Amino acid sequence: MSTASSAAVGPPPGMAVRLSSNESPFGPSPAAIEAAQRALADAHRYPDDQSVALRTALAEHESVDLDQVAVGTGSAALLMDLIPHACADTQAPDTQNPEVVAFERSFVVYRLAARNAGARYVEVPTAGPATREDDGYGRSVDALLDHVTDDTRVVAVDNPGNPTGAHLTADELTRLISGLPEHVTIVIDEAYHHFASGQRGYARVRELSVDHPRLLTLTTFSKAYALAGLRVGAMVGPAGLIAPVDGRRTRFNVTATGQAAAIASLDDVDHLQHTVTGTVEGRARMAAGLRELGIPFTDGLGNFLTIELGTPSPPIVEAYAGHGVGVRPLAPYGMDEQLRVTVGTPDEVAAFLSASQSVLAEVPARG
Repeated sequence: MSTASSAAVGPPPGMAVRLSSNESPFGPSPAAIEAAQRALADAHRYPDDQSVALRTALAEHESVDLDQVAVGTGSAALLMDLIPHACADTQAPDTQNPEVVAFERSFVVYRLAARNAGARYVEVPTAGPATREDDGYGRSVDALLDHVTDDTRVVAVDNPGNPTGAHLTADELTRLISGLPEHVTIVIDEAYHHFASGQRGYARVRELSVDHPRLLTLTTFSKAYALAGLRVGAMVGPAGLIAPVDGRRTRFNVTATGQAAAIASLDDVDHLQHTVTGTVEGRARMAAGLRELGIPFTDGLGNFLTIELGTPSPPIVEAYAGHGVGVRPLAPYGMDEQLRVTVGTPDEVAAFLSASQSVLAEVPARG
């Protein structure tokens, strides 16, 4: 698996239908656009370094105290500070060989942050690829717990997962958190939770009856709130963990426009619901279309589907590009014969399914 960050980012250029980066095709809230434009008038001033108004809004939204919230330039930036801090934390039992444990094919930033921390990255095996009958990449709580040692400093779980779409149910997540020792920092990455709520046993951490002294959750404004271009993420957890991680960040990290747009986004419940409903409906249409074509895929709970090709993905990516449709190859995750396709608008979903009829017609037979 590649560790080069450049191998994992960036949509194909010039695509009329851009389904490669898990962006929201429905755009940000009009209120967020207006708030960002107002903030832009003061672009000659530094933003609030502490992001107090945004953190206050998030604290109210998440029903926690202000000092339990940190913000950063996307959840990826928070992870790049959090994981090195947890691996070097002098409050944890001493070890010369800190470990970060995650399911295989998890969000690539866990691996990158572990590398920056000088930590060993431990991948827990998952189930195999999807078939025509079943989703792929199922995750076992028992398998993850079996990989935790005295050297483990971080357990990171993207729930739902990216790029596989796999998720842990409320019961599974409760059992995982309850089974981890207190010296382990638990990171539950809920970037896609808006698209998963109320489905197939999914629950956010805040909905569970769990108690762990080092439990942190991550959220982002890049997905359902459609602010990917402004880079705003949030972390919620015990104040004693939040403060030292926040101390590692670059000063004035979240821009004034980002702070203003994020606050306005939290208030626009109607636009959020429009985005979530449109995404879930589009995901269902994409899934139905792929089933009609006999294509195995994982019908995950994010804003994307993970497709099995049975053949190397680069020519398939190029074939989609020939139809003006950008999709994501997954080589950085060790998935050389899979694609991730983001849910688009109704017209974009139709364009993807139309292209798929010819692009996928020639790939090998799949089980």
